Amino acid sequence: MGANKVTHLSNRHERRARRATSAAPEMALTPKDLAPMDGGTASPPAANDLRGALLGQAVLLDWLGQAPISFHRAYVDIAGGVVPALWLSSAMARMVHAPRESFQGDTFVFAMSGQECEQETGISRGQQETCRRQLIAAGLVSEQSGQRKPIVYRLHLDAIARALIEQAEPLAQMLHLLEPQDAAMDSGLPALPTVRQIAK
Repeated sequence: MGANKVTHLSNRHERRARRATSAAPEMALTPKDLAPMDGGTASPPAANDLRGALLGQAVLLDWLGQAPISFHRAYVDIAGGVVPALWLSSAMARMVHAPRESFQGDTFVFAMSGQECEQETGISRGQQETCRRQLIAAGLVSEQSGQRKPIVYRLHLDAIARALIEQAEPLAQMLHLLEPQDAAMDSGLPALPTVRQIAK
């Protein structure tokens, strides 16, 4: 009985070992799946995976490396369209870090090449020309171009302010009808200036 029991247990262990080894190839890594340690070339699947990972990182870095543009919806109507408004938004954003000498009276003066504008905004060269024509026609921008030099632009801040005020006048009139100046006087609060007073 003792020998039969030992043989039975031995057979059971062998069956378990056979089942484990038959399932193992599905999970086990073969030498060709491992990255070479001797500086050899990677297998084609590994190279494709690496290329995909590098491409994903490049896209992410390119996206994160670009400064966002503050787009102002109010410029769309005064500039004559979305693309000129994008150009104007980008130009106005330059004033934040501009030196004092960039401001001459009611104008802001700056130079910008077509390539620089395209890198900052994505506006193509042809679209830039259309933007400039529309903004110049609206009296918001003027330009001075030199041979082989970036175009020097002048943003007419007084004209931009007047255009924004005129654009807001219907809303201001509606608010004036809803809450007359007399109500502000009765409440003890100072009366807000009218749009026409601001424009002057």
